[in-house]
Amino acid sequence: MDILNQVVARMNKEDIRHYKLYASRMEYSHDRKDIALFDHIRDTGESYTEAEAIKKFYPPYNRNAYYRLKHRLLQTLNKSLLLQYVESQDEIFIHALFGLYKHQYSQNNFSVARYYLKKAEGKAISIEYFEMLDIIYSEYIRLSNTLVNINPEEYIEKRKKNYERLSKLREIDQVLAAMSYRLKLSQNFTSDNSLVKMLDKTVKDFSSDKELASSAQFQFRVVNAVSRSLLQKHEYKTLEKYLLSTFKDFQKKRMFNKSTHDGKLEMITFIVNTLFKNKKYDESLMWADKLHTSMEEHNRLLYNKYLVFYTNALTINYSVVNPDKAIQILEEQKSSPMLKSIPFYEIFVYLNLAIFYFDKRNYDKSVRHIIKMGLLDSFKKADRGLKLKIAVGELIIRLELEEFDTIEYRMVQIKNDFKDLLKEDNFSREKSMIQIIESFNKSMSKNQQHKIYDMMKHFITKDKDSDSDVIKYVPWLKKRVAALGNILN
Repeated sequence: MDILNQVVARMNKEDIRHYKLYASRMEYSHDRKDIALFDHIRDTGESYTEAEAIKKFYPPYNRNAYYRLKHRLLQTLNKSLLLQYVESQDEIFIHALFGLYKHQYSQNNFSVARYYLKKAEGKAISIEYFEMLDIIYSEYIRLSNTLVNINPEEYIEKRKKNYERLSKLREIDQVLAAMSYRLKLSQNFTSDNSLVKMLDKTVKDFSSDKELASSAQFQFRVVNAVSRSLLQKHEYKTLEKYLLSTFKDFQKKRMFNKSTHDGKLEMITFIVNTLFKNKKYDESLMWADKLHTSMEEHNRLLYNKYLVFYTNALTINYSVVNPDKAIQILEEQKSSPMLKSIPFYEIFVYLNLAIFYFDKRNYDKSVRHIIKMGLLDSFKKADRGLKLKIAVGELIIRLELEEFDTIEYRMVQIKNDFKDLLKEDNFSREKSMIQIIESFNKSMSKNQQHKIYDMMKHFITKDKDSDSDVIKYVPWLKKRVAALGNILN
């Protein structure tokens, strides 16, 4: 699906209405093929093919004319969406003001240009948009070459102070971005202690900066950093206490507004997940409702962004209190347009369905979702540690299905694909599980059964359940030990 199709697919009723009004604002003597193409893309949805569209609009097959039409439609959609949403978010509005400044500057209308630049500066200061302020102050210095009533030294100093704040915030952002990306790749099934240490040090160093600490943007970044650090360390009780008290403090200080809305929704998401980790499922679901209510604020400003997190909040909690409902939610998500627009969320949906169906002993459906997940483009980019854990999970499912021939050839693939990881201490549990599963076969002698029994007992005795298991090894092994114990006795 190309950019045009993705843009059209995500447009809501209001977006469509605005586009039709914008596109029809002038009368044309020719047919409106651009509007017809827009309707065609909407009507065909995922069944849309470029070949059919070319035949429909430019028979027999004028590819170049069709591409010009696509380009014209995308340009019109871009303008319509910009016009529609220019005042919906402060950041977009600031860029619009800056665009007007650049236009007036290019027309040598410097006094008017300064007016728009000042407007953009004031708005950027109010929401602590430091990245844009850096550009704005650069333009003030440039404008001082033309307007003598602008003192460049004033803006050089402003730019210097702003740059210091911006550099520190960027340092935190870079560590957070790296951590967030690695967690998406691994679906939280592996961790990176080096990033956690770097994050802790960065927060500690910058928290002593009083000027920076007074910034709302900095405070929200600190919450993000501390939350991710404590999550990686599995200090869930400490995190719960920290988040609830900080959220209450931010409410008291009236820090939640349109410009910090992303930070608020992020905090609530952390609270939901932490309460779940602490087995407070009712409270977690209550905060999930708060998340949904907050998503409706500011004219649904970030509704689509956090819909995935809200769905995840329901899924993880219902997986414990009502597994059938969790499965229903995820099955509905498989047909959601949102799924393909957030690649790593596809892995979450298919992986969790595989786990839930395994828990319900529907092993056929479980392994089918594992296979489908392996075909996803996003899975190719997933963390290799996660892929290894999923591969072990697949072997467990296939053992329940008694697919010994499949296990045999998959075992060869897995050992080759993950030869390097299986030598690492971090994946010693996976190595042991592979050895145990490999020992099972269709017709085992008494000696073989005793050997497997001892291997499983040893694993259970020395090991403990891990949050990083795709399918929990210890509970599964305990069931196998009990079943084999009955045979041996």
